[in-house]
Amino acid sequence: MTPKIPKIPNRLTKSRKGHVTRARNIARCTAGLLRFATPAEMDALLGHLPAARVRHALHSHGIPNRVVVEAVLRRGRREELDWLVDSALLNDGPPTLLGRLLDLDDPETNATILGAEGGLTGIPRNLRRQLAHQTSRRDGVTPVPLPEDMREVLAAGHRTPEPLDHALLHAQDPDLAGNALRFLGAGADPHGAVRACRTLLDAGRGHEIGELVAQGRLPADRWGPDRSEPSVLAYAQAAISGEEGARRLRELSERVRRPELLRTVAELADTGACEPWRGDPPLVRTVVNRRHPGIPRVDWNAVLEDEPRRRAAEGPLPYRAARFMARRTDLPLELSRMVAADHPELAVFISDPAPEVLADLAGQGARPGAEVLLKVVGNGLLAGTLTPEGVVATLPEEALEVVAESLWLPAARGTAGIRALLGRSGDVELTPFFVDETGHGRRRLRDPARAAHWDPARAYGAEVAGLRRLREGPPLSADDVLDKVEADAVLAPSDGLPDPRVLRRLAEHVHEHLGGRPEAWLVALKLLEDGFVGSLRKLLVTAGTITR
Repeated sequence: MTPKIPKIPNRLTKSRKGHVTRARNIARCTAGLLRFATPAEMDALLGHLPAARVRHALHSHGIPNRVVVEAVLRRGRREELDWLVDSALLNDGPPTLLGRLLDLDDPETNATILGAEGGLTGIPRNLRRQLAHQTSRRDGVTPVPLPEDMREVLAAGHRTPEPLDHALLHAQDPDLAGNALRFLGAGADPHGAVRACRTLLDAGRGHEIGELVAQGRLPADRWGPDRSEPSVLAYAQAAISGEEGARRLRELSERVRRPELLRTVAELADTGACEPWRGDPPLVRTVVNRRHPGIPRVDWNAVLEDEPRRRAAEGPLPYRAARFMARRTDLPLELSRMVAADHPELAVFISDPAPEVLADLAGQGARPGAEVLLKVVGNGLLAGTLTPEGVVATLPEEALEVVAESLWLPAARGTAGIRALLGRSGDVELTPFFVDETGHGRRRLRDPARAAHWDPARAYGAEVAGLRRLREGPPLSADDVLDKVEADAVLAPSDGLPDPRVLRRLAEHVHEHLGGRPEAWLVALKLLEDGFVGSLRKLLVTAGTITR
């Protein structure tokens, strides 16, 4: 439903003597206020924000805003998805963002990632192979062709070899794979050269392999662990000589480094590569923690089908495999519950924890620890998979106490909702005036050696600093600061760092006055842009009042 913006009385914005709240940088202040939006509110607001402000809103307070990122992903507009690709590859985007983009199975997004400049990004080689292979991330078989214009660019080739050319050796399209093999020649990556020969062989184009063999344009050196494998040229010669040679080439192509599709817990843990003394040494030695967890394709149905047998024989999930699984964006609920049961400390990496996962952790008593429960709750509130009501109903009292006192900024809005349900919302005295931690783990915000981290004037402006010096009696509270501070100081800080108790109190005001009503959000943003006669706190109250 499209929110309707009510008419704002002139007396609220007309300049007159007194404190006026107006954003100096409305784009950054919009981003800062959206830090306190819920996923549902963000979905409703996206269509009413200018594109430039949406892009600004991907980051605020120096960190990515996952609520905005996820809303942009759900909307799926082409230009905005390209922004997310930039954020995932070039900036400090959320750790799960690359996996989210790959999960879309969107040809245009795949083309943008594949075509990203290799020298400027950290695109792993196997991701290039997967995208060049042009098959679904879900099963590794269903075709997902790149857009035609991208295919034409790839078919044209380059003057000098680039990482992308070696990736194209893994394309399932024999034209692309053959062109890449002819272009790279004897300098081709042996793994890719074997895959390209296999693709040409299966397409009935063995004569092209014969031409490359005759010209000596295939890798001719021994390779593999301790150079134990004959050259690609030798395998290709055998493949065009008879069925036995073709069978050996196909068998080799299943062992070389390729666009991964993992099917068992052993493959997730990469046991064969991490422990090469077990049996025959693998042709390719990799270690799972050297892969980006968002990249390898996993057949989760096969993993689930095999898990009862594996658990009966081997016991709980290996730690390495469980850590890999917890960081996946496409992990099925059954497996996420197994991860939480076997290794509760790894549940902090589950980006979309379901209510069942939180209930399982709470049922384990003190084993997970309050810090684990705090992060799981925060992730769930950000993702929209957990609600404040569900958290209050699930957690034991001692864990709920820790969650309610959390100062972790990304989950501030969810924390405000929990505090409201517990009757704990309200002003707090700032004693001490600054804290250096967030209540989330042991993450420190402030450096003792940096004066700007402890200077009220740098954090909130001269008016708040003067009020603190002149104040007699009780110390300043969070509401005192919000009544005097400029909007930019808390919504778009660039110099000093606002205290997280002030930001949590701001989240409580947002929850009380704007919560659940997109039209109230739009009025608040309009007042910020045009100017409001009164404090930031009063601005939020007014926006809620005139839209109620």
